[in-house]
Amino acid sequence: MRARRYDFTSRWRVAAEAPLCWAAAERMLRPGAATWWPGVRVADAPSRMAPGERITLVVRSPFGYRLRVHLTLVDVSPGRRLVVRSGGDLAGAGTVDLIPVGAAATEITLRWQVSTRRWWMNATATVLHPAFVAAHAVVMRTGERGLRREVARASEPRNAGSSALAPGLPAPPG
Repeated sequence: MRARRYDFTSRWRVAAEAPLCWAAAERMLRPGAATWWPGVRVADAPSRMAPGERITLVVRSPFGYRLRVHLTLVDVSPGRRLVVRSGGDLAGAGTVDLIPVGAAATEITLRWQVSTRRWWMNATATVLHPAFVAAHAVVMRTGERGLRREVARASEPRNAGSSALAPGLPAPPG
């Protein structure tokens, strides 16, 4: 079966500066780190974000199938741009561009040009193409929501040394 090509572009708007968004992505890619992106698991993390490093992602589709994607970092401009080559179940290339919008927001544009490599996806693409496109859209929306939550949590002021009381605790005698 011939591989089916997909060209996806997703745009996320996040109420945080680009360096904070980038840092959240880097945290997710650390070995053993918890992921803020539901449905995406980092199986192999890079030792550093640099050209030539490899990342393996396992992506769970909302329709139950899983994809294993091997990414090789091609170009890394911290806080601005990431370019990858892809292998595994999806072969091709992708870019992630972070563009500041106003004082404290970032537009993140993710472009993904890949061909499917799993035989069953290629054999059923004529019929299931709309479902594969819909599954991609769902995974990307959950990623955007997860990143928004992550940067909001990371930008919350820390409570170190605060004398504020936890809700529900009585005031100290005075």
